[in-house]
Amino acid sequence: MLWGVPLPFEILSPSDIDYLKVIARMERPTVDWIWQEMDRIWDALGLDNQVALQRQAISDFYSHPIWVVNGVFTATDPVSVQHRDSIALFVSRLGIDRIADYGGGFGELAQRVSAVDSKVKIDIVEPYPSKLGMQRIKHDTNIRFIKEFENQYDCVIAQDVLEHVEHPLELVAQLVKATKLGGYLIFANCFYPVIKCHLPSTFYLRNTFRWVMREMGLKFVGQVEGASHALVFQRVGDVNKIKFKYLKSIAKSVGPFFNLASNQLGSIKRRLVSK
Repeated sequence: MLWGVPLPFEILSPSDIDYLKVIARMERPTVDWIWQEMDRIWDALGLDNQVALQRQAISDFYSHPIWVVNGVFTATDPVSVQHRDSIALFVSRLGIDRIADYGGGFGELAQRVSAVDSKVKIDIVEPYPSKLGMQRIKHDTNIRFIKEFENQYDCVIAQDVLEHVEHPLELVAQLVKATKLGGYLIFANCFYPVIKCHLPSTFYLRNTFRWVMREMGLKFVGQVEGASHALVFQRVGDVNKIKFKYLKSIAKSVGPFFNLASNQLGSIKRRLVSK
């Protein structure tokens, strides 16, 4: 048992079990501890977020049992639970049939969506599927793990994904292609350096993401109530490849300045409040 969540021994490797036994002796940690542990493992694997990941052991990082720990933590963390429940409720109100949860790993969001709407079919599109995640959803016939998109979906969700990949906008283009015309995409991004696996090369999108999405065939609909960082878009067209490249170039140029200005404005506001 890890903080009240059962972990079946038969699907864990001996090294995973040794690691998880140590963690299980701890009181449930804070999110800051989770992030520090992720960074410790990142450094232990010799990873560097300032250079290309292609020849680095990135798959070893995302298959490390720290992601089991993170999955259990988010499954029991009140804030994380609220965010998933809010997204699940929003999706259930769309009256749709097929959802793709890209990078859905532990399967927690998919399970919440299935619990709210038992008719919807959910594909967890996961490049690094965990045996534990597959074990947890094996009795839910509405959910399955796949490695690549199959056909098109009424809604595609990418929660805490884009900040982890080297080419986030190219991935967005794939997600748009996997969404039916008139369908929805939900992005919950964190383009901040809270952990080392959030790649600095993506941070230019912190204040430019919605702007660039205009040429990705998407219309901004709003934010998910109860999870304001989750942005909802509707697919209204195709990616304009020429304008997309142009806007991407501009966003990379001006994004860092917008981030700096936003940070300074936030600092001023905090000083005014403290007075």
